[in-house]
Amino acid sequence: MFSLLSLSTEIIFWVCSFAGLILTVCYWDKVAQKKWHHITARFSMVIAIQMFVLAAMGVTINRSGDFYDSWADLLGAKQQLAKIALSPQDLALISNSDLAAATKTTGGSLIFRKVIRGAQSNISDVVYVVASPKLAKLLESPTRSLGTQYQVDELFPGTPGVPQTWIGTLDGVTSMETLENAGQIGPTLLVIPAINVVPGQDTECMNFDGGAQVETWITSDMQSFMQKFMGIDNRPWGAFGYSTGGWCAAEAAILHQSQYFGAASLAGYFQPEFSLGITKREKNYLTSKYDLESALKNGQRTTKMLVIASVKDKFANASAKQFMNAAQGYIPIKYIPIPVGGHNTSVWKPFVPTGFLWLNSENPASAGL
Repeated sequence: MFSLLSLSTEIIFWVCSFAGLILTVCYWDKVAQKKWHHITARFSMVIAIQMFVLAAMGVTINRSGDFYDSWADLLGAKQQLAKIALSPQDLALISNSDLAAATKTTGGSLIFRKVIRGAQSNISDVVYVVASPKLAKLLESPTRSLGTQYQVDELFPGTPGVPQTWIGTLDGVTSMETLENAGQIGPTLLVIPAINVVPGQDTECMNFDGGAQVETWITSDMQSFMQKFMGIDNRPWGAFGYSTGGWCAAEAAILHQSQYFGAASLAGYFQPEFSLGITKREKNYLTSKYDLESALKNGQRTTKMLVIASVKDKFANASAKQFMNAAQGYIPIKYIPIPVGGHNTSVWKPFVPTGFLWLNSENPASAGL
């Protein structure tokens, strides 16, 4: 009823804010005396108005950017997901009930939402799968088969952020549909996992020693899930992320080159930034483990990279330039500077189609599409 992302919740908070202001103005004279209970009442009224206004602003900002999916996500309570998550043994090929529960977009795509437990990471969280219009028609046919003419792209949100940002604020699904209908990209499956899987911690899609195995969750667990649920084969995927998700995409594509052919990073960075609370020992361990430049220097070099960053986004653009200078000789890197704007979704949104077009052009699976 009071979903964090619903318009009705936003309206209720703003109505309460204005109602509180009006009531305070109308009844201020009744608590205007210098008695302690009148002072307490005035103080409480002012604080209540401020709290409602701040809450209303927070709900509005969250709806515009899809930062948090629910009140539980905002408050760092995800325990309930483990109770309802499908175990790896319970996963099965897409069924009629899955199709009935899917959301059909106006453009013809099918959006599936699943809460699963990772086969190897043991992480329980949400993952969205989007079948483009052409693939949706195949899935709705009696055979429910994708055929062989398709490509797979994995999308990563930022931090804070939820998979729905790709579906809503960034218009990722709409962009994909427009490009497919125009014949500019082939039939596409999108898999969009949650990456903020540990309440109150930015894990940056890494595997922690003795802790959350988020890298495993976004890579091998997603591949296993897609094979069981959508029946896909072992063809390489594309990775695409914004902000922290841009780092996740680069990490996945460089460290798992047998699973990914390349990555598009939109305002991403290229080395761990670390959230508060990480010990010095763990920071040293993760810095070494997730040194992408070293991984390219000493390992495989079959991946490719698209880097998009605003020149006014000092953090992301500086990180991108440092990485490109170090990695340019090892793998093909295409750089697209955004001349205006900073680090926000309104700057990134126009470049979502650019990322999809690049992934399609570099994807080995799209050659015959």
